Amino acid sequence: MKNVVNFMNYPAVFNDTPFYEEFYDYLENSKGINKAEYNLIISKRDVALYVNNNMIPHAGFKITNLKKYFGIKGKGENLLNSFMEVFNQYFELKNEMIEKAKIGPVEITAF
Repeated sequence: MKNVVNFMNYPAVFNDTPFYEEFYDYLENSKGINKAEYNLIISKRDVALYVNNNMIPHAGFKITNLKKYFGIKGKGENLLNSFMEVFNQYFELKNEMIEKAKIGPVEITAF
């Protein structure tokens, strides 16, 4: 049996967005920091501040940039829920990859 991770099981992560492109580039090169994961963690703080407290988290913050980067839509609570779906699926995917890597080389597929 192959040691396979199927990206189709994570539709919020596996889509045509800058987030996915940076994540995939990291998987291919695995050098330095995972910029996609870093942006995901920082953006969780930012979107929560923006939605829950009606607060701009930092100078230069634009919610449209965050929406484009992660490929999400919505306003208010719907935006936060869409973001959290990406966040949760990413970490489920990461945990699956880590567990399968303990067994041996991991093959990534999207079928």
